[in-house]
Amino acid sequence: MPNHYYRPLALLTYALDQRLFGWSPLGWHLTGFAIHLGNAVLVGAIARALGGDGLRSVTAAGLFLLFPLAPEVSIWFAGRYDVLALSGMLIAVYGHLRATGFDRWRALSLFGFVLGLTAKEAAMPTPGLLVLASLLRSAPGSVAGATAALRARNLAGDRVVLRVSGLRVVLFGSALEVYPGSDPGAAISVAEIARRLLALTVIPRAVFADALLAGALALAAMLLATLLALREAWHARNVAAQWLLPAAWLALSLLSLVPHLSGVLEHGEGGRFYYASGAWLALLMAGAVSPLRRRAATVAALLMLAAFAVAQQHALAQWARAGDAMAKLLPQLSVAAASLGDDEFALVVVPDHIGPVPFARNAQGGIVMPPQQPTNLLPRLVPLLPEAIATWPQRIADGDVARIKQRDIAPRLDALFCFDARRNMLKRAARPPDWRDPAAFEGQWASINAALDCGLPNP
Repeated sequence: MPNHYYRPLALLTYALDQRLFGWSPLGWHLTGFAIHLGNAVLVGAIARALGGDGLRSVTAAGLFLLFPLAPEVSIWFAGRYDVLALSGMLIAVYGHLRATGFDRWRALSLFGFVLGLTAKEAAMPTPGLLVLASLLRSAPGSVAGATAALRARNLAGDRVVLRVSGLRVVLFGSALEVYPGSDPGAAISVAEIARRLLALTVIPRAVFADALLAGALALAAMLLATLLALREAWHARNVAAQWLLPAAWLALSLLSLVPHLSGVLEHGEGGRFYYASGAWLALLMAGAVSPLRRRAATVAALLMLAAFAVAQQHALAQWARAGDAMAKLLPQLSVAAASLGDDEFALVVVPDHIGPVPFARNAQGGIVMPPQQPTNLLPRLVPLLPEAIATWPQRIADGDVARIKQRDIAPRLDALFCFDARRNMLKRAARPPDWRDPAAFEGQWASINAALDCGLPNP
C-alpha cells in the first residue's frame, strides 16, 4: 500500500524521545503533552492578536485544552504528527497576524508553515488560513488594501507551497496524495463531499454512545457560545474579524478533511481529525465572554470550560480503560507463550479497537516483542485481528510458521487464544480450528469465540 509519507520532524522527535527516555513510555507521553500545552498557549496568543483581552485569551486556550473529541492526539504516540502539524499552523497564523510587512513576524509565519509541513501534510491548508486572515481583518470596504495585503503577505507562502509540492511530486509522483485515493485534487462530487462531512458525526456519536448527557452538554455549550459570540461581534460592528474569521478557519479545517474521510471512523483513530478544528472552535467560542462584565464573564468562561471538562473526562476514561486492558494483556501473552513448547505455534485474536479507542491496530507484532515484552514471543505467538482470521489457513499451508520461527518446521497450529477486553482475560480454546479445512476455519473460529465469550466480532 503506497503511503507517501514525508514527516521528518515528527520522526526526529521520536528519535530524540528514544535517546532521552529509552523505551519508558512516560517520557514519550510528556513530550507529546508538552507540545499540546504549547499549542494551547499559541491559541491564547492568537485570541489576543485578534483583539481579545486576557480573559478571552485564557478561555480560548482552556477550551482547546479541554476539547473533548481529540484527546487521542496528546495521549497516543501516533498523534505526534498531528500535534506538531497544528503547532506549525498556529505559529504561521500568529506570525501573520502580527506582521506589518516582510519583518521578523513574517519570517516566523513562514517558519511555522515549513515546520507544520515537515510534521504532516495536514498543515497544507495554512495558506488558506492566512488568506482568510488577510481578507477578513481588512478595514470594511478596503478591497484594494486587502488585495495588496494578500499579494504581499502570501507570495512567500505560495513559494513554499510550490516547492514542497514539487518535492512531493519528485518523491512520490503526487503533490498531495498521502494514502491511496486521498488526493484533494481528485474530483469529488458535491454529494460525496456532503456524505463525508456527515461521516464526521460518527466520531462524537461513538465517543459519547454511553454518555449522551455529557456529549449533549458539550454540544449545547458550543452552540450557545457561538451564538453569543456572534451577538457580541454584531454589536461591536466587527463581525468579520471577531466571528467570521474563526468560523471560516473552522470551516476550512473541516473541508480539508474531506479527502481523508472514506474509511470507517467509529473504529477508533478518528478523534485526531478534530484536533486542528478544535483550535479554531475554541477561538470562536471564546468570543462569548466579551460582552459580559468581569464577574459575569468569568462565570461564563468557567461554565464553558466545565462543560468541556465533563465531556473530556468521559473520553479520557475510555482511553484509560483501553490502556488498562493493554497493561493486563501483555503479561498474559508472556504466560501463554511459556505454556507452549519450542515447536508449537499459536494465534492470538485481539481487538482492533475498544470502543472509540484504537487497541491492537498498529501494534500487532509489537505486543509480543521487545520492548513491550522481555523476550521475543513472536516465534510462538502471533497476534492478529478478527478480520484477518480467514487468511491464516493459506498462510500456514504456505509455510509462514517456518518463516516466523526462522527454522524448518512443518505447517501447524497448536493453539488459539482470544482476548476478552471486557474482563481483560486471555482465553485459550480447548482445541484450535483445523487449518487444513479453510472453508470451515472461519465457522470454527466463530464457535470458539461464542464458547469462550470473548466478545470479538466475527469476520
